[in-house]
Amino acid sequence: ASPPVKRARRAKNADAPSVEKRGGRYRSKCPVAIQERYERVLSQRFYMVERRREGNALKEEFNVLGSTGNIYTVVINHTPRCDCPDASKGNHCKHIIFVFIKVLQVPRLSSHWFQKALLSSELEEIFTSAPVAPNAVTNARVQAAYSRAMGKDGKLAYPGSSSKSAPSALQNKRMPGVDDDCPICYESMHEEQEKNLVWCAECKNMLHAACFAQCHCTRQHQDLSCVYCRAKWIVQTSTHATPVGTTKEGYINIAAAAGIDPVRDESICEH
Repeated sequence: ASPPVKRARRAKNADAPSVEKRGGRYRSKCPVAIQERYERVLSQRFYMVERRREGNALKEEFNVLGSTGNIYTVVINHTPRCDCPDASKGNHCKHIIFVFIKVLQVPRLSSHWFQKALLSSELEEIFTSAPVAPNAVTNARVQAAYSRAMGKDGKLAYPGSSSKSAPSALQNKRMPGVDDDCPICYESMHEEQEKNLVWCAECKNMLHAACFAQCHCTRQHQDLSCVYCRAKWIVQTSTHATPVGTTKEGYINIAAAAGIDPVRDESICEH
């Protein structure tokens, strides 16, 4: 009998586009440990202090204030990461989840937010669908404390109408409804006391006073503007300082500025 004829291998098409490989194993469903951290993000309060992205790069960095007052750096790119102790152990920490869910507003039903590694197409979808920055930032004292720690101007900018140059009265203010959330911190403004809100003289929309100050306090040399319509906003300034510290692990800690307990609760995965 004649030997079997070997099939010729199909030549590779040099012009065919290469298929991107994921940098980690794909998770078809959210692991229990990550789901637990997700629940903590919903029940605790986190803030985005600062964010940085160059153009349309598939990478963005976020400085996040944790529940103990430490400032951690979260990087969202092909391999999302954070420099907190929990993430350093290989965990998908709460700070990463906060950025995905609250700041970038990745849908809860999406699988992107709990992946260890992302494809370029997934990152493009995330950044394209994300709200325009800024969206969730700290209060003015926290932002100023962080700015001083980083060698920036620590003056505070408070929006309001107590300045002599501010309008004496604003007509037709749009009071927040049941479904109206602050466009900066994502918390509800419904039934909020009016003294805790500020409003734009141009478009009459309201938002949290502290959140407005948080959003703009790093822009000391720029005119402040409405987050809704970008109209110029009149502010007053204050120079009161708030203590800034550094933990033994080397993290910037502004718990005093944030008004929170710097002692970590080891029972709730907060690191």
